[in-house]
Amino acid sequence: MAIAACILLLIGAITGNWLIATLITLGVYIAWLYHRLLKLERWIRKGSRISEAYDDHGFVDIIIRQLCAQKKIYNQRKRRTKRILRQLNQNIAALPDATVLLNRKFQIEWCNEPARYLLNLRSPQDLGYKINNLIRDPALLAYLRNPSDKDYIELDSPVDQDVSIQVKIVSIGEKQFLLIARNISDLKQLQESLKNFVANASHELKSPLTVISGHLEMLEAEDKLSAAGRRSLQTAQRQAERMKDLIKGLLLLSQVESYRLAPDEGDRISITELMLNVMAALEKHTDKDRVYLDCPHDLFLLGVNIELEGICINLVENGLKYSTPGTPIRVKWEENLRGEYVFSVQDQSPGIEPRDIPKLTKRYYRGAKSRAETAGSGLGLAIVQHAVTKHGATFQIESQLDKGSCFSVTFPSYRCLHGHKQATRVIKLADY
Repeated sequence: MAIAACILLLIGAITGNWLIATLITLGVYIAWLYHRLLKLERWIRKGSRISEAYDDHGFVDIIIRQLCAQKKIYNQRKRRTKRILRQLNQNIAALPDATVLLNRKFQIEWCNEPARYLLNLRSPQDLGYKINNLIRDPALLAYLRNPSDKDYIELDSPVDQDVSIQVKIVSIGEKQFLLIARNISDLKQLQESLKNFVANASHELKSPLTVISGHLEMLEAEDKLSAAGRRSLQTAQRQAERMKDLIKGLLLLSQVESYRLAPDEGDRISITELMLNVMAALEKHTDKDRVYLDCPHDLFLLGVNIELEGICINLVENGLKYSTPGTPIRVKWEENLRGEYVFSVQDQSPGIEPRDIPKLTKRYYRGAKSRAETAGSGLGLAIVQHAVTKHGATFQIESQLDKGSCFSVTFPSYRCLHGHKQATRVIKLADY
């Protein structure tokens, strides 16, 4: 500005025309500023590299220093982000599970090394291809379309048909999915070995237990037994019956936990006939007339008949065993708004402690009240939980102290076969 003022005075003194002097001075000053701004624009256009920054006196130099400071911060953040991404890629690549990043069209954007020998996917050759075009399996395609319907699916590896893999899809944001595949062959072999062991052990226990029960029945007919001996005999008979129930429960448990049914797998089962068999199985209970059944006709389920019967029998017997004597047991089948069938057993028991509810479906777990007041193996609700999971259903327990409990099983709509529904009616077990 001082230089411009000196030039203005000099030109004005020489020409004597201060207007022309002012115009000339302003024109030169504007041209000089424009040149400096053009130089700044070229530097910014080239990426405003710090190594190419130049000195410029005045306000342009202030702008350059500010841009250089911001560039340094940006470069530091960029280096830190690259380092984090590199570490993340290394960590994911080191995972033993096959991991595949998919976009919203299920095209492969990235995959780690285990995806090569579990899913036969290679990077970068397969990047950009749809995964269902490379792994042609109807179950995988159905799972990709509705990943929220199931937690996971099990497939045979496309690399080796003898290898079983568990596939899980996780949504990350609105436009990407993470597919994780895990080798579960060893786990399945272990489950099969455990199932065979339980089946063989239970079978071997049946024969001696049958002999023991036979001898106990023979002793029961003896008239010379003392009162103490007869009490001991009755105790032995109760334990023998308990062992029979335990062996039966173990066999059923090993059967229901073997695998999960496919959505279209199972027999067409009439709920009416199912409940007739359930009610017939409850004939041994002396207080069976407390059971009231509310069931629509002409409804059908897709599943395994013996396991569905086991679910119903266990829950109804559970209600008879733990509810207050003389109170009704409400057994009900109904269809909810989502087209799902709900089987429920409502009793008027003293209720279940809230801390016990999450543990009831574990093997051999029995609450403090149950252990003190009733006999049992602790396998009933574990069998129910496994059978429910095998059919893709959900099991829910609701209870309030001194107000009763409700055990309900909700079967998914793909297992519910709709017929012509007739009016429901409440039926007592005695009517059967």
